[in-house]
Amino acid sequence: MPKLPLGCGASNYEPRKIDEKFPIDMAVMDGSKAFLYHWHEAVEILLGLEGETTVGIRSGDVTLGPGKILIISSKESHSILPGNRKAKRLAINFSLSLLRDERLNNRELAEAFNRIEGFSDSWSTADIEKIWGCAYKIWQEYMERQVGWREMCLAALLDMALYAHRSLPKRNMAAGEETGMLRETLAYLSAHYLEDISLDSCAEELCFNRTYLSHQFKKETGVSFHSYVVNMRLRRAEKLLKSTDMPVTMVSRESGFQSEKSFYRVFRERYGVSPGAYRIKVRSSDS
Repeated sequence: MPKLPLGCGASNYEPRKIDEKFPIDMAVMDGSKAFLYHWHEAVEILLGLEGETTVGIRSGDVTLGPGKILIISSKESHSILPGNRKAKRLAINFSLSLLRDERLNNRELAEAFNRIEGFSDSWSTADIEKIWGCAYKIWQEYMERQVGWREMCLAALLDMALYAHRSLPKRNMAAGEETGMLRETLAYLSAHYLEDISLDSCAEELCFNRTYLSHQFKKETGVSFHSYVVNMRLRRAEKLLKSTDMPVTMVSRESGFQSEKSFYRVFRERYGVSPGAYRIKVRSSDS
């Protein structure tokens, strides 16, 4: 399979918001950053380049190593576990709108990525080589941007979708479908995690049974509701400490912590140092 160079916008973060004019984006990322369980409308294709990255999906954790591929379907919850900075992966995100053309009546083709077994461990060697080749073509055209690059990207994406629809193994939809409950809960947390929320208030707001929500959330994400909210707040606090001169007491409030004492405690448990010491450490390493 083609070897992808690593000089295409390496980043610790997920790819930028997709441009509506041409809804496809990509980036090479390392393994130093963890991403909480989340979902998005776009399909995401991860290709392992170097090292190993652990990805949490509906069926459990999978290890993305060199040459392996993981296709995450639209609205499928997933996470990236923290790992080695030297691990590299290429992420391609694209909107299904690229594959929907009413004139061609190709709805099945647009839904192909939502029906397959997304991890390449269940594919044949020929499957891996085909998908990798299409991804390489998309990356090459996207980076070089010669005349007609958008058309070439779309052609390679259509080729990939057609192959996925015809040849890649299909997943058991009844056994593998994740719950709408999780999607609703994640969306709610994304909008309200800075507020004084709890499992009880979330369950009441979304009209879910509290016990069932707690059980399903832990089952599908691997962490408790409370731990997930704390993780979201810690990530915001980390960003504020890195990018602003905001006093630590204000960072605590702006990150959703109701108690400054609990903020210091959970931050030290996670990072091994106090928030102030963390700010000094990261800034000295960047200088």
